[in-house]
Amino acid sequence: MKLFYLFFYILLINIGFIKSQFILTDITPNNKLISYPQYPSQSICGGEHYILVNNSTQQSNINQIIPPSFFITSSGDFTLYNHYEILNIGETKNIIFTINDNNQTNGYLNVSYICKEVDVSLVTIDIIQEVTWSDNFKYSSIVRLNVPDESTMPECEFATINKMGNSQYRILYSEVYYLNIAPNSSIWEIDLKYTSNQVLKVSVPVKLSNPIISITDIEEYKWTDLEFHALYGGGIVFTSNSSIQRPIYSFLTVTSPYYFTPKPMSGVKGKIKYYLSPMPFIMGGQNFTFYSQKEDNSFKNDFISTFDFQVKTTSPLGPSTVFHDNTTTSNFITVKFNGYSRYNFKTLTCKFKKMFDPGFNYGFPFGFINGNNDNNQMSISTPITPKSSQASFSWNCDDSYVQVDQSVYEIVKASQGKITSVERINIFQFLFLVVFKAEDDVGVKYIDGIVDNFYLRFGSQNLVSGNNLNGIWEHVHDGANLGTDTQNSFSLTNELDLSMTYPSTWPFSVTNPDQTMFLPGIQLNNTVNYYKDIKDISFLFNNVHVTNQSVDNIMYFTFDNIENYKNLAIGFSLTDPKSLKDSRIQIDINLKYNPNYNFAKWDESNSRFSVMFKMPANTVPGVLDWTLTFAKYNTLINTALPDNYQLNIISENIDIVGPVVTKIVKKSQSDFGTPNVGWLLTIEDEINGLLNGYITVKGGLDSSVYNFSISPSTAVRGSGDKWKADYLISIPLQDTLNNYGCIAQDYYIVNANLGDTFGNVNNYMAILEQQTQVSPLGLLSVVNPFYLLPYESLTLSVDNTTCSTALDTSPPTLISFTASKTTIDVGSQDRSITFNFKAQDLESGLKNNQSPVIYLIDENLASVECISTIVSRTDTDAEYSCTVEVPAGFGHPLGFTVSVYGFINNGGYYSGFSSDLLKSMGSDAWFITIDQFSMDIPIIKSSTGITNQGGDILLQGRGFSSVDTINIVYFDAPLESQSIKGNKYNSALLITGIKPTNQSFTIQLLNSLQPTKKSNTLTITPELYFFNYTDPVPTQPPTQPPTQPPTKSPIPTNPPQKCLGNPECGGENQGVCTKSGCVCISPYYGKDCSSKLLEVVPPKINGSTPSLEIPIPGDNGGSSTTTGGDPNLPSQIIYKSLISIVSLRELDFNGNPIKTIPLNTWSFKEINSNTSRYDTTVSIDGKNEKVNVTTTMQWFSKTSTVTFAGQQLTMNPSSIKFNVDITTYPFSSALNQLQLVMSATLLSTGDNSNDDICSSKSFGDTTNGDDSNFIKLQIDDHSVYGRFLKRAMVDDLVVSVDNVLLDDSMNTIESNTHAQQSYVGIIIPHYSNSVSIDPDFSILIDQNAASQSSENSICSKKSGLTKGQIAGIAIGAAGFATVIVVSIVYSVHKTKKNKKLADSISNKLGSLN
Repeated sequence: MKLFYLFFYILLINIGFIKSQFILTDITPNNKLISYPQYPSQSICGGEHYILVNNSTQQSNINQIIPPSFFITSSGDFTLYNHYEILNIGETKNIIFTINDNNQTNGYLNVSYICKEVDVSLVTIDIIQEVTWSDNFKYSSIVRLNVPDESTMPECEFATINKMGNSQYRILYSEVYYLNIAPNSSIWEIDLKYTSNQVLKVSVPVKLSNPIISITDIEEYKWTDLEFHALYGGGIVFTSNSSIQRPIYSFLTVTSPYYFTPKPMSGVKGKIKYYLSPMPFIMGGQNFTFYSQKEDNSFKNDFISTFDFQVKTTSPLGPSTVFHDNTTTSNFITVKFNGYSRYNFKTLTCKFKKMFDPGFNYGFPFGFINGNNDNNQMSISTPITPKSSQASFSWNCDDSYVQVDQSVYEIVKASQGKITSVERINIFQFLFLVVFKAEDDVGVKYIDGIVDNFYLRFGSQNLVSGNNLNGIWEHVHDGANLGTDTQNSFSLTNELDLSMTYPSTWPFSVTNPDQTMFLPGIQLNNTVNYYKDIKDISFLFNNVHVTNQSVDNIMYFTFDNIENYKNLAIGFSLTDPKSLKDSRIQIDINLKYNPNYNFAKWDESNSRFSVMFKMPANTVPGVLDWTLTFAKYNTLINTALPDNYQLNIISENIDIVGPVVTKIVKKSQSDFGTPNVGWLLTIEDEINGLLNGYITVKGGLDSSVYNFSISPSTAVRGSGDKWKADYLISIPLQDTLNNYGCIAQDYYIVNANLGDTFGNVNNYMAILEQQTQVSPLGLLSVVNPFYLLPYESLTLSVDNTTCSTALDTSPPTLISFTASKTTIDVGSQDRSITFNFKAQDLESGLKNNQSPVIYLIDENLASVECISTIVSRTDTDAEYSCTVEVPAGFGHPLGFTVSVYGFINNGGYYSGFSSDLLKSMGSDAWFITIDQFSMDIPIIKSSTGITNQGGDILLQGRGFSSVDTINIVYFDAPLESQSIKGNKYNSALLITGIKPTNQSFTIQLLNSLQPTKKSNTLTITPELYFFNYTDPVPTQPPTQPPTQPPTKSPIPTNPPQKCLGNPECGGENQGVCTKSGCVCISPYYGKDCSSKLLEVVPPKINGSTPSLEIPIPGDNGGSSTTTGGDPNLPSQIIYKSLISIVSLRELDFNGNPIKTIPLNTWSFKEINSNTSRYDTTVSIDGKNEKVNVTTTMQWFSKTSTVTFAGQQLTMNPSSIKFNVDITTYPFSSALNQLQLVMSATLLSTGDNSNDDICSSKSFGDTTNGDDSNFIKLQIDDHSVYGRFLKRAMVDDLVVSVDNVLLDDSMNTIESNTHAQQSYVGIIIPHYSNSVSIDPDFSILIDQNAASQSSENSICSKKSGLTKGQIAGIAIGAAGFATVIVVSIVYSVHKTKKNKKLADSISNKLGSLN
C-alpha cells in the first residue's frame, strides 16, 4: 500500500515545499499495478488505479478531477476515485492526474498503467499431484505454475481449471479428453491458453489402473410418458464384473455438454450392480452413449440408448393485474392471476424487485384462491414501501409478470447509502464472521451479492446492532466451501430501492482504503505443500469388516514443516460412493466438492492430528476413499497417496441405495369393501432392510394431499418383514360426516422417500421445476424407487362410474380469522403468533384431513409457513389453529402480510384468502405490524455439531454481546454456570470446554446483572462414537447337525390355558387361539398377543461386565443411532430396566439356601461385533475347588433358528441370546441343588404424585408352545418380559429345571407406580461336571398400558385408565449375567424427586451384587 505518500505530502505542505491545497495519492495495491487480459480471447487489458484526493486547506471544493474518473466515496476532506484505462498487450501509459478547482489546476500525480500477457516461455511447471482418479473429482491433477495469481485465468478446451492460490491449479480433465485418450497413455498433455499468442503445454504423468472390466445384464427401464424436467424417470441398470474397485464408466449425450457417471447400487465384490438415471436437457428423443474403460486404459463404446422426454409442464398462470391498498399505514399490493392452463403441481418461482435474486419456490396451496386445477385464480399480497426512487419494478411469478410502477407508490429522489467498513474474523474451523457497518439516510434494506454462483442477501435478519439508518450487519460465512469470489460485486440497497454497487476488488472507504468488498476465504501459507509434507498416516482400525455394521474409526496423520499446519482447520470427509451420495455431491454438472466435514484436532503431546469418522456399512469393499480439505479447491485425495496410507475395508454385501418398490397393484372400492381406492405396494431391501419413509398422493383435480408413513410396523400384517413386505395406500373417496358422495378425478403418487436401516434413501418427485435443475438434489443420479415399474402405475383413475357426484363450484368460505397478536417485536423472545380460523362449505362440506396453510410474506416475497391442524369439524364447518414462531428480524421494518390458502371441499373446488380478502371480510389479522426490533435480547438459533468426546461449539444467533454467563445442564447433573471468556460478537459465540457426554445437554445464555435478559434454551445432541470394533471370528466350515441329545428326565409341558384378550389373542391378524392358549403371529408376542416385536439398532457392548445398553426409538426419534435424535427434544424421562445375576445359591433338600456366592467380577472378550464373552471364577467357602461361570451373548439382526437342549427356538430380529455355562460345583451334599438367582427391575424417573399411570408384575407359563415360564414387569406401557426355559443341558443331558419367584424371601425395592422388581431363581438339580443354560430375550412394544385391572397393579389414581400407545419396550430375559439400561425419550420434565428415586434404586441394586 502507498498510504505513506499521504503523510509525505502532508509533511511537504507543512514545511512549505508544495503550495497546492490538494494532495493526490495512488493507493492501488501492488498486485494491481500490472494488468493482464481478463479473458484469454482478449488482446487488451483493463487497468485500474485508485486515487485518493485530500483537500488540505478546506477552502475549496473539488469541481473536477482530470482526467475524469469514477467517484467511489468521500468522507471529510478525503475523496476516493477509480480511474480505468484500456491498454493493448505490451503497452504502458503514464497518466497525470490534477484537480480543477474553480478553473485553477491544483495537485499533481503521475501514474503508470502497464498491460502484460503471461510469457509461457518463462513459466515453470511443478507437478504436485499426478493425474489420479477419484469419485469426487474424476480424473484430476495439481500443478504449480510460476505466474502471478492476478494474471489471466487460462482456458482449456479439455479441462476445467480451479485456481487454488499460491500459483497452484487443479486440473479437472473432461470426458471429452479422456474418453478419447490413446491406449496406455502414461502422460496426459493439455494446452492452457493465456492469450491467443501464449499457450502453455502442461504434461502430467498418469497413475494407470490396468482395469479388467466387463459388463453384463444391461436393463433399460424407460418411462414412456416421462415429463420434461422430471427429477426421476426410468434408468439403466447393469452388472459390472470388474476386477478393480473403481471401474470407470461414462454416459453422454450429444445434446448437452454433460457426462453422467453410473453409481454402484448393490451386489458383491466382482459383481456389482450399477444404476444411472439420464437427465433430460431437451424435449424429444435423446441418444445416450455408454463408455467403459478397457484394459489398456482407453475407453470403448458399449451401447447406445434412447430416451424420449416430453414437454408437459407449463406455467398455469395467465395475465396478471396489480391492486394497491394504502388505506392504512400498512401498504401492500395484491397481484392477481387467472389460470389459463391446467395446474399439474408444478412449483412456481416468485420474486419482486430484484433481477438476480433466484426468488422463492412455492407449490400448492400458495396463492390459489378459487377454482380447481382445470380453472383457477391466484392472488398474492406483499408489503410495499409507499415511496421509491425507481420508476418501476417487475413482480414475477414463474413465466407471468407484471410491472409495478408509480401508480402504486410515489417516486422520490434519494441519496446513496454506503458501507463504511467490513471486518472479517476467522472464528471457528472454516467459518468467518463478516461484520458490515453501513449507513443510509432512509435506511438500509439489504446488502447482497453473488459468491461462486451462490446468491447471498444480508437483510434485517442480519442486523444485530443500531438500526437500519446506521447499524451493524453480521454474517457467518463458510471460507472453504464458498470462500472468496473476486469476480462479482456486492450492492447496498436502501429502503427507497436505490443501490450502491461495490466491485469486490475496489476500496470503498477513505479512512480504511485497504478494505475491499469481498467475503473471506481460508488463505494458506505459500510454503504449504500438503502432498509433499503429509506423513505417518494410520488408522485406529484397518482392514475393517463393515458387513452389516457401521464402524467408528480414527485417522492419525502429521506433516513435515508442522508449524505450517498446527493452526489450520483441516476438514476430513469420506468419498466412497455411499458417502458422496449421502452428502448430495454430484460433480457430473456441478464441479464443486462441498461435503460436510469432520475436523481434525491437533494433539501436541503426540505431535499429530486425529479425526474421528464413521465407516459406512455395506459399502464397496477395497479402499475406503477420503479427502483432507485445507481451503477452497485445496483438497488432498487419498487415491494420490501410497498404498500404505490407505484404509482397507471388507464387506460381504454391497447396499448403498434405499428400498425399491418391486410390485404395485391398484385397488378399487370392491377390493376394500368400502368407498376407498389405492395401491398395494411391495417394498424390498434385501440387505439392509426398510427403516422408514413416506409416500405422498395428490388429487389431480382438487390438489388434495394424502401423506402415508412407511415403516415395517405399517406393513400389511403377515405380509413379510423389513426386507420384503406389502404396504397399503388407502385413499378415502367419501367424507364420513356427510353424504355428498365423491367426484371423479385422477390420483397421483407425486413423492416418495424410502430409507433403509443404514441411512440409504431413494427418492421420487413427479415434477422437477426449472429452478431445481441446478440444485444438488436435482442432479443426483439417485435411484428412483419405482424404476422397475411402468410410469402409469403411479396414476389411479377414478371415473364417473365410481364417483358420479357433480362438482361443487361454490368454493369454501372463511367465517372468521383471528391472530393472537397483530403487532410484534421481531427481536424479542416472544415471537409466536397463534392463528384461529373457521371455514364453511354448506353444499359439499370441507374435505377431511386437509390442512390449510398460513403464509407470512415480506416485501421480498420470502415467507414463513404455518400448517394448520383441525380443531373440530362438522358436516359443513371446520375450525383450525396453528402457531408459528416468526424468525428474528423477519419483515423489518415494513411488517408482513398474512394469507391463508388450501381450503378444499368435497366437490372438487378449493379456495384461499390473500391479505386483501382477509381485510375485506373484517379480520384485523391480515397484516402484522412490527412495532419494535430489539437488539440486545439474546436468541440462540443454532450451533455447530459436537461429539460425545466433548470439545468446542460455535453458537449462532443474535444479541450475544449483551450476555456474560452461560448455563449448561448435562444429563443427570446439576446446572453448571460459567463466565463467558474471550471475544464476544453479536451473532456468534465460541463455547469451549464442553464435557464428554453421551446424552443431550442444554445451553442458555444470560446477563448476570440483568437476570431477566436470558436466551432461549438450546438442546444439543452429540454425535456418538464408540471405538469397540474387533475382527470377527472366522466362520467354521459347516458340520453335520448333532444327534438329538439324550434326556435324563421328562421335560414338562405347560398346561392348557384360556385364551386372553379382547378381541381374543388380538384378533385373527395377531394370534390364534389353541388349547394351550394364544399362539401369536410374528411380530406379535405375549399371553394375549398384545405386545409387538420392535427392531432396534444393535446395543453397545459393555467391556467390563456382561451388560449392554439398548437404544430404543422413542416418540420423537429417540436415541436410535440409525435414525438420529431430535436436537430440540425437551427434558427427558428415563426408563431403566436392570436385569442382573445376583448370585449362585446352594439349596438343601428342603430348598433352603445354605450358601450364597455373589457374582461380581468378570473378564471380557469380544468375539465379534455381535458376540461377546464374559468369564468369572468364584471360590466356595470350606472348599478348595473353584467354579467358573461363563456368559456368552449373541445379537441377532434377522430372524434365525437355533437349537438348544433338543428344542428349536426362533430368534427374532433385534434379539439377544445368552449362553450361561457353569463348571463343576462342590456340593455339600448329594441331595443339594444349585440355584442361579436373577433380579429383574423396571423403574422410571416420573413423578408418582402427578402422573396418571400404573405399574404391575406377573409370572406364569407361556402359551406359544415353548414350554417356558415368563415374568413381566410393566410401568405404563413399558415392560420387562423375561422368558425362562424349563430345560437345561446338565452333564450333557437334557434336564428339566424349575423357575421360581423369590420376591417374598429377597430384599426387593418398594414397588410403586414408577418401580417394580422381582427375583427369579433357576433351580438346577445336582450335577457332576457342567451346566449350560441358553435363554434369550427380544425387544417388544406393548399395545396396552398397565391399568388398575392389571395383575398386582399399583396406580397413582383410581381411574386406572390406559393411555394411547406410545413407543416403549418390553425386554424378555432368562439365566444370564447382565445389566440392561434402556433409555426412552419423552416430552415431559424431570423432577428432583425422580432423580432421588432413580439413585436410590440403582444404589440398592448395586449393593445386592
